[in-house]
Amino acid sequence: MSLDLRHVESFVAVADTRSFSAAAERTGTVQSAVSAHIRLLEQRLSRKLVDRGRGKPVSLTSAGNAFLVKARRLLALADEAMERSSIGGSASPIRLGTTMTFALSVLPPALARFSAADQDNPVTVTTARSHDLRDLLDNGNIDIALVLDQGPHAGRVETVPVPLVWTAARIFRHDRSKPLPLAFLDDARDLRRHALSALDTEPEKQAELQFHADPVGLRAVLLAGLAATVLPRPAMTETLVDIGPRLKLPSLGTVLVSIYASTKRERPAVRKLATELCRWLDHQPDRSASGFKVSDASD
Repeated sequence: MSLDLRHVESFVAVADTRSFSAAAERTGTVQSAVSAHIRLLEQRLSRKLVDRGRGKPVSLTSAGNAFLVKARRLLALADEAMERSSIGGSASPIRLGTTMTFALSVLPPALARFSAADQDNPVTVTTARSHDLRDLLDNGNIDIALVLDQGPHAGRVETVPVPLVWTAARIFRHDRSKPLPLAFLDDARDLRRHALSALDTEPEKQAELQFHADPVGLRAVLLAGLAATVLPRPAMTETLVDIGPRLKLPSLGTVLVSIYASTKRERPAVRKLATELCRWLDHQPDRSASGFKVSDASD
């Protein structure tokens, strides 16, 4: 009996996330396709694998839990076969996972340098939140992750302390008679905590918080000059500046950024990529807020 690996991959994604929409995002498809894959897989196996009643959380049946072990084994064998074979003389891609913030900043120069030194190992990129990426690593969906530190782990390659910076677009203008507009992702608890702790040391510094569910939407607000945020310094791009000194904002301290690599599929090229990512984490771009204007109500 042959099985379509796309259907198996969708099933494992549903089992891991307990959500058809999250499974669709992980596998790069749409929710209706994931539903169809599960239905076809159930027909092929002649058993129900997933309970998905209206208003109820997604769960696996007893048959689904039993098949999940075999499904993971099938995908692992498929990955191994792809790695051992070559397509057009190329190795299987290194699957890198990172946050949207690092994908838009640290990754482009790091990947360009890695590719120039190692053209035989292409890289694919998946973006998600830090805690989700470590789960993807543990489940074998990615080979390496660049994330805000998620604690001890057998695959943690390196942890780098990086300074946090009060960040805004070059076109951002602030009236000191008003609270500083600060924008964060809904689940950016660590960065928000650092910001609020710093502001607590200088109660006269007032801030107005806004929250965004989508990282691209948050980026759009920042680039439009509508708000400031807190970022690790290596994540600042040329369009962003450090507004802390001009606004005399309190120090934010540092945050730990870690690189995790899979312990199931150890590849020398993954270690080389980890080294290049560390190099760019250690890079501290000069993003002084030249031209940035601060005004008073009387100006």
